[in-house]
Amino acid sequence: MFSKFRWLGWFIGIIVISLFLGRLSFISGQAAEANGETVYLPLVSRPETTPTPVPSFEERVVELTNQEREANGCSPVTMEPRLQAAAEGHSADMALNDFFSHTGSNGSSPWDRIHAQGYSYSRAGENIAAGYSTPESVVTGWMNSDGHRANILNCSFVHIGVGYYYLQNDPGSVRYRHYWTQVFASP
Repeated sequence: MFSKFRWLGWFIGIIVISLFLGRLSFISGQAAEANGETVYLPLVSRPETTPTPVPSFEERVVELTNQEREANGCSPVTMEPRLQAAAEGHSADMALNDFFSHTGSNGSSPWDRIHAQGYSYSRAGENIAAGYSTPESVVTGWMNSDGHRANILNCSFVHIGVGYYYLQNDPGSVRYRHYWTQVFASP
């Protein structure tokens, strides 16, 4: 007799669970069948939001650089893909090879890196920085340094490339985590 009640308890439990799961799928917006018909309920969801476009750190550095240039009577510089590649490569090189210098880990100079990207220049300059966590702070740092400021405000430059590399768990002896390079040039 005990086994009959036990079996009946299991049977009722399975039916209750099946009904409960059926209601859950119906509530969640999945199809639920009742009397051979499929019923769909509309889902209530959050309104779709379009993320506000946020310029990358590199683009923001160009914006801030051009603000400084315009405030000092220079034309804005435009981003140039080959200079961008040279700058990004040097920032990554410094971060990943544990150094901070205008000379690359392979002995390259800024001019070598610009030429390696296929850009022929008549004038060129490079700014590097490390440890600054925002575009605003790095441009302020450069503007407070005579040599870096001179590159930013050199009105003969027409192109720019900016490289930023973030190394969160910087394992090296040089642990700046944020590595920046600006490359300026004119053809």
